[in-house]
Amino acid sequence: MGLEHRFRWFREDLCNACGECFVKCPVLNLPETAAREDIQALIKGNVGNSLAFQYCTTCNVCDHICPRDADPYELILERYNDYIKNHGLPFLAKMIFPNEPENIWSCIRALMDKDEISLLSTWEENLHKPQKQILLTGFYTNLVPYLAKGNVLEELCPVIAGAEGLWGCGGDSNKLGAIDLTEQVIELLHSQFEQMGVERVFCFMEAEAAMLAEVLPRRFGAKFKFEVLPLEFLLLEKLQSGDIRVANKLNMKVTVHDNCMSRYFHGKPQEVVREIVSMTGCDIVEMEHSRLNSLCCGWAATIPTLYGEGSDNPLSTLMYLLHSLYRRLQEGEATGADAMVTSCPACYIFLSLIKELTNSRMRICHPLEIVQMAMGEKCSNKTRQRSWEILAVATNLLLKWATSSENRKRFFPKPINVSELQVLPKPSGNDVRRVKWIAFFYNSILMQNPVSKAFIGILTKTGIAAYRVGLRRRLRNALSEA
Repeated sequence: MGLEHRFRWFREDLCNACGECFVKCPVLNLPETAAREDIQALIKGNVGNSLAFQYCTTCNVCDHICPRDADPYELILERYNDYIKNHGLPFLAKMIFPNEPENIWSCIRALMDKDEISLLSTWEENLHKPQKQILLTGFYTNLVPYLAKGNVLEELCPVIAGAEGLWGCGGDSNKLGAIDLTEQVIELLHSQFEQMGVERVFCFMEAEAAMLAEVLPRRFGAKFKFEVLPLEFLLLEKLQSGDIRVANKLNMKVTVHDNCMSRYFHGKPQEVVREIVSMTGCDIVEMEHSRLNSLCCGWAATIPTLYGEGSDNPLSTLMYLLHSLYRRLQEGEATGADAMVTSCPACYIFLSLIKELTNSRMRICHPLEIVQMAMGEKCSNKTRQRSWEILAVATNLLLKWATSSENRKRFFPKPINVSELQVLPKPSGNDVRRVKWIAFFYNSILMQNPVSKAFIGILTKTGIAAYRVGLRRRLRNALSEA
């Protein structure tokens, strides 16, 4: 396999600190002088003087627009890695570590029905059988397994396999800058797929396809012996060949959210999704930021809040998350579209969450759902309920943080067992009971009635607006001091 590092990820030898990466960053849009100073501060390790370190949503646009191919995004990841090694991570980050009992997957499983649990069990069992070709479900697909129901995937044929124990093919650990952990994930993946004899992998998540096909081989030297493609490539192929037939033209106005990792594969996934949507009879309208310049959905905006000043306050993480999610949703609303389509299950569920919290009318759809509707099928959609369940998991962690000094301590990621799949640790009985009660309340008629939803929407949007005033003030002050 080989994990030798031939050079630093960031190519300091190529960088002339022109600052174009942060001038054209869709989040920062810094003036040229400030952008040049920012990249220089990062190079020197002065992260306290870097706005990119504090506000990067890990969308990786800067890598793709750098005129000298110096990979400035990787410099940010290097600085994250330094910070983790010296300071660890705050308690809230345990939500995305499948070897921690507070992880989001274990907690959501406690709320799933038998059909969903059965799907997840079948997918995991398929990882223990010889398979030449699989459809790999992915980290965040396993939060919304109902997406895989219906005849569309039956037409696509590959065996569906996957488990949270594959660590999302290193997607989250890489975005966190946790280099050691990502290297361990590579060893696990190599061992797992060698045992299965896999020759071709379709990925439910473009992010994991990009990790397997480009990021892990190029950055870490991983050598996998199988072909990797996003699911959407196969879906389009089946539509074009007529194996999947469109029975009903949808005649919807749709906008496409391009997820962060869709910029890999030379940006082809972005066009493939648009072709799928067009073939179902939808008209596409573009958001202000799209394709190469697309904004992160907002979920990864939690990452910079885990580092530096204020990183021990989960409320700052929550507000930056809500602000970023709502900014993307607002761009979608501004197009006048009926629905926003995204091929990333993580974007799908967290954009659905902000839709619920702001009482937006915008529909959030996965390409599979669009195709199902065009085939005349009814979607098995539980997204409204699942959005509130995820909020219940987050609420429980906030309560634990607020009521226990032990949970306000930072932690260092534990090494993973690279020889076998991680078995998800079960949350404590108290956690399960709290999450169930909170989820029951959130999904009850007390919350899910027109008056309450309107009030929650106003409250959420007011809170985000107030946060944005403070955020703009902080950015102005930081720029004036630079």
